[in-house]
Amino acid sequence: MSKHVAKLASSMPSAAVVRELLQRVRDIGGDADAILRRAGLARGADALSLAAWERQLSHEQFIAIYRDCVVMLEDHVSRRAGRPAMSKTEVDLLCYCLISCATLEQAIGRAADFCAMLGGRAGELSLRVVGTRARFRMHTFHEKRDMSALLSDLTGLSTYARLFGWLIGADLEPLTVELCYRPLLDATVIAWLMPHPITYEVADNHLRFPAAYLRQPVIRSAGELDELLKIFPFDLTTEQSKSAPLSKRVRTILGTALAHRAVLPTTAQIAAQFGISAATLKRRLAEEKTSMQGLKDRCRHELALDLLRDQSLPFGEIALRLGFSDAASFTRAFRNWSGGSPSDYRRTAFASTSTRTSSRASIRRGTRPTNAMTMTPAMVRKLAE
Repeated sequence: MSKHVAKLASSMPSAAVVRELLQRVRDIGGDADAILRRAGLARGADALSLAAWERQLSHEQFIAIYRDCVVMLEDHVSRRAGRPAMSKTEVDLLCYCLISCATLEQAIGRAADFCAMLGGRAGELSLRVVGTRARFRMHTFHEKRDMSALLSDLTGLSTYARLFGWLIGADLEPLTVELCYRPLLDATVIAWLMPHPITYEVADNHLRFPAAYLRQPVIRSAGELDELLKIFPFDLTTEQSKSAPLSKRVRTILGTALAHRAVLPTTAQIAAQFGISAATLKRRLAEEKTSMQGLKDRCRHELALDLLRDQSLPFGEIALRLGFSDAASFTRAFRNWSGGSPSDYRRTAFASTSTRTSSRASIRRGTRPTNAMTMTPAMVRKLAE
């Protein structure tokens, strides 16, 4: 086992990274010149041959080159093993399977189940907790541990590390990496793929991070995932796991509890999930111009609006689902939130829904809904008399 610490990447990709990736493509007989042309670099192969290529790549060009290189190298490794590579569509489906999970631990478990269905094409995932540290294992079935296989596995670990951080809105820190390879790639390339301390020549591929992250909630929405997947996992120049505001993460915990009709967790319980004290939680929320009570009220208000649209739900049942002892307590709180009563809101919501339904029915029949600005020919003649 040898220990090496990868030098952390700078803020912009360098030409050296691109040259290294393209050279690996050429080593397996790939068309590096075509990759450059698709990225809008007209000089093609000449650009690759220049020893002192200092061209500043755009963000889009780097993503395009990296994507094509990774796809080509992974296809090469998979063909060598006699199985197809995991496609971008399959990566997207994996992500959609995780977005509905409650916690990071559940998301990792579901990712392992998803990969198991692919029969080894996506490797074998597992999670183990020892003391205060979690170990995520990504075992692949490469018989030959060369540069192409290393790049494939390093890309996979990098993808999971960034995806896990994005799901919970916080980078997994401190994160350490273990690889079952010798350091075959240029250190600059490795730093771009995995800007964390790396130990080489161990038994398998692992990510190690504090186990406390496993309890943190998945805070992202399906809409956010749609946006992420436009470029993920090929965008290495943007931190997708940029820390989300603490208030958003707390709201997710509260909203999930309400949706499951569970008792709302206390301030101390939520603070423990984030590995901080209750006092620190209150202080950080105050810095974001909010409070635990304010977040609880907001979550309850949002759920109340949804429940009130269901005409069949009595106020007493809505009150219980929101954690109130009776309908009167719910009504008082609702007035404080919105300035009106639940009955007023329900009537308004019902009237609005009825109007939209009537309008859609009229359009389907080929008629226009009658309103104050719609006049028939008979009405026009009468006004003219």
